[in-house]
Parts: sequence; C-alpha cells; structure tokens
Amino acid sequence: MIVEEYDAKTLIRSSKTSLFSWSEAYLNPYQGCYHDCKYCDGKSEGYYMHDDFGERVKVKRNAPQLLEQYLKKQGFFPINREKTSTLVDYFPNLRDSAASKTPGKYVLFIGGGVCDVYQPAEKEVKMTNKLLQIANDYKMPVSFLTKNNLILRDLDLLKKINEDSYASASFSITLADEETQKIFEPRASTTLERFEAIEKLRDEGIHSGVYFYPTLPFIGDTDENMKAIYNQAKEVGAEFIYCWGLTLKPGRNKREFINTVEKNFPDLLPKYTKLYSNEDKYGNLDTEAFKEFNLIWPEIKGYKLGYELGLDYTSKRYVPEGRIHFNLRITEILHRIAYLKSLFIKSSKYEISKLNQASRIINNTEEDVSKMDEKNLKEIGVDEITSDYIFEFAEKKESIYLKNLEKEAYESVCRYLKSKEQN
Repeated sequence: MIVEEYDAKTLIRSSKTSLFSWSEAYLNPYQGCYHDCKYCDGKSEGYYMHDDFGERVKVKRNAPQLLEQYLKKQGFFPINREKTSTLVDYFPNLRDSAASKTPGKYVLFIGGGVCDVYQPAEKEVKMTNKLLQIANDYKMPVSFLTKNNLILRDLDLLKKINEDSYASASFSITLADEETQKIFEPRASTTLERFEAIEKLRDEGIHSGVYFYPTLPFIGDTDENMKAIYNQAKEVGAEFIYCWGLTLKPGRNKREFINTVEKNFPDLLPKYTKLYSNEDKYGNLDTEAFKEFNLIWPEIKGYKLGYELGLDYTSKRYVPEGRIHFNLRITEILHRIAYLKSLFIKSSKYEISKLNQASRIINNTEEDVSKMDEKNLKEIGVDEITSDYIFEFAEKKESIYLKNLEKEAYESVCRYLKSKEQN
C-alpha cells in the first residue's frame, strides 16, 4: 500500500436524498481504496481515479480544514468545542444563544461511496477520525458505509454523536462464504467480522444495517447465500437490509471483475460474458440474457426474506435538528411508495416519476407541508397523485397506505416466485 498526501480544492458534494441514503452531504478524504474489491464501481474511468486504485491511496491532508470552512460558511457553530475562536470564548453566556441560531442540519455521510473511509490506510492516517471529531464538535449527525471493522475504534465517539443527534454505521456484506468473499474482497474485513461489528454497534445503540450490494449473479444471488446473510443480519440485530444487483461499467470495472471470474469460476465466464455483453454505459446487465438464464432479481428474493424476518428494506430516516419533521417523514414515505411501485407492484412510470418529484420538492420546502391544502400543494409543484398520501399522514400520523402496500408487495413477490418454481 502506497499512501500519498495532497492538498485538495474541494471535499463536500451535496446530493439528493434517496432510499439508498438519507444523507444530503458527502465528504471523502481518500482517493483509491486498498480493499481492492474486484467488482468495485469506483474503478470506473468515469470517476477519474488513478490506475493503481487498489494499491495507491491518496489522502486529502487538508480535509479537516475544508470541512471546518464548509460548516462555518453554512452558519453552524462548534457547540461541543471548548475553544471556538469566537466571542463565546470571552462571553460564555453567549454559547446557548449562538448554538440556537444555527440553520437546519442534515446528515453528513463521511465517505463518497467510492472509497472506503475505514480502509487499512485509516489505521495509520486517522483522517476519518479527525473528520468525525469535527462533526462531533458541531453536533452534526453522521452516517457511514464500510467493509472494515476498524470503525469500532471510533465507537465511543459514535456513541457521543448518537446521544447528541444521530449516528449510523452500516456494512456492505455480499457473500456468506468467506473463502469466496476473499476472492472478491481481498483486503476487507471478513463477513463474520462485519456481522460482529454490527452486533457491537447495535448493542451500543448505534443504528446499523446491511447493504447487500452488489449481489453477484450465480454466486451471491443463490438461495443459500441470500438466506445466510439475511438470517445472520437478523441474529446480530441489523435494522435493515438494502439489496441490489451488480453493475459492470465498460472498461476497468468490468475488465477486472471478468478476469477474476475467469480465474476463479471459469465455468461461469460464458454466462457473465453474455449477461454483460450489452456494454451498457451504466453497467446494467442485458435483460434478454437475464431472462434466458432464468434469473430472479435479487431485490425480489431479498424483499421476501426481509419481510418474513421483520427486516426493513431500507433504513428509517432521521430528522435532524432545525428541520421540519413532517416534511422529511413524508418524503421518506413517498420514496418508499415509489420504490415498492417501481419494483414489485405494476404501476405507471408517470406515477412513480410524480412520487419522486414530490419527494424532492417537499424535502427542500421551507414551509410545513402538513398545513397545506390541495391548492397550496399544487402551487409548490405537488399534484393530486401524491396529495392523498400527504393528507393521510397529516391526519393519522402514520401511513396505513404504505403498510398495506408493503404487504401487497410481499404477496406479489410470493406469487411471482411461486410461478417461477412451477415453470
């Protein structure tokens, strides 16, 4: 492993919320990842990463300064810091007043989704720990996704943040058999170590779940592998499992994965070659080949397993300090409805598009949507397709429609899987 430090120009990128992540700001102090997972989307040329992505880890040494500058520019105040470099240091009675004037907060996702911030380099560099300390100073809620149990080093800090606001630390887990896991994830923590970490996090009250992503066709989407992961997740107290398939973008990403399959699973090479022969720029598989191989979308099997075990299909959304509770909660509900209707229940693309559009609008609305009538909703761009869901939640403080839809989705999935067995 080669570690290089450099001064970066930027650290933060904003993002729309989704069922995959409720965070609205992402920061990654690393480029490159020594975990060197063979299916890693981060190796795609579109991310402009260096060629020796799995060997050379570049560290943004000025990441703490960039985060500090960003938070101050946003109007946040380091309430948990003894010395703030402001008038509060001279007039302590101003501390509560200064803290109360901070704007609405949001969840910081420490990690860009491409490079793991708890990869082996972090043990030496401790850059993620420094960023976590700053988040704690500013009482900012945080979220992590990792494949390394090194995150347990920061357990005490995560507990403190969770007591002040919110901390979520989840794990990407794809393969139950650790011999197979090491083929595709050679330098990450073992599957068992990750499950043990989830159990420790949950025991301490930290929110945690599993990202069963990517689910590898013919290898990770087998009934044996999927049941093993779902059952173990339930045993350790995971709160959810987010399940999704494998994408292979043309170029380095696809090439390295196919080479790994050829070396370790030569009998599967013709299947993978055909399944991803379409060279889709986003890495999506060929749906005709998918049908020919009689495969089942892992999301379908995963939803059934999760429903039966009482494991949610996504994490629950946290509403940060200073935000409108109703708006963010109804946004979550609309996202969930759109997800269920797009994957498991026959619905029009137009309806799903309107649900997602309404979610984005309401998420950024500065007025309490629960106090709006149909006319007001139309004025901000929310039409009648979604208004009934909003009115129901405003009146009953829960979405009975969503609960019924989740059951309907389960029944639909069961019928589909039964028909596949019969055929």
